Amino acid sequence: MWTSLRRLGALLFTTLLLTATASAGDRLIASEPVYDITHFDVLPVTSPFDSEQIAYAALFKYRDASKSDPGFKSFRVVNWLLAPNHSQIIDVWRSLDAFEAHLAQPHSVDFRFAVQVQPPPTPPGFNCCIGSPIDDRQYSLVKSFNTPWTSNALPSGVGLDNSALFVVTYIDFLVGGDPGKGQDDLVRYGSVSSRTPGQLSYTVLQQLDQPNRFATLEVWETVTDYNAWQNDPKTIKFLAKVTPLLGSPFDHRLNILCGETYVDGTGCVPP
Repeated sequence: MWTSLRRLGALLFTTLLLTATASAGDRLIASEPVYDITHFDVLPVTSPFDSEQIAYAALFKYRDASKSDPGFKSFRVVNWLLAPNHSQIIDVWRSLDAFEAHLAQPHSVDFRFAVQVQPPPTPPGFNCCIGSPIDDRQYSLVKSFNTPWTSNALPSGVGLDNSALFVVTYIDFLVGGDPGKGQDDLVRYGSVSSRTPGQLSYTVLQQLDQPNRFATLEVWETVTDYNAWQNDPKTIKFLAKVTPLLGSPFDHRLNILCGETYVDGTGCVPP
């Protein structure tokens, strides 16, 4: 009975998410790809059970199962360098219909069930395994430079010594401002960035249900390359130009690619 109720809760959550994405997708052409970015925050606790091991094992299983869903284009998990129990899940689908069908798959529901609740016996008031609600945001593609984000040609090594740097940046323009101008500035900056040494992939995205919100996905050969570009006069000039248009500061998340193994307190490491 307990398990049935929990699974019903997960199904209801999925239904609400499907409704939200359908509404947000009114402005999306049916054939356009959908980029889904999810913030995954895991409790760093080991008692009464190891939340990180349970959560990441479920996440990797979910990722692998999703690759066989119709309309699948790409699925990456990247681990935040500043907080190894935080990750970004970035999955890309051929269309909004394909994404919604993916959300309804049993493995999608099972994943949310596995990380948000734990079968009995569970101590009162304790749920495994996430520290905050799963934050899903869907985006449309604005412009891509260099190797596409969905390409298998991007680096696949795991660990900071072997992996490229994967950067997710959230951009929030003023609601009463001109997001079109901000978008143009982002695209121009992406074009300039793409010609910089060490730049492998640069993607500009627009959030479906909040057209003043954007995200960029960047892949760099090394952290050194990325840091050098952040201190370059062209980046400084871009920031000075675009900052008056922002509702909040740029939110940069520097990550490494996740493999199959997660070590508590360290993050994703090679198997």
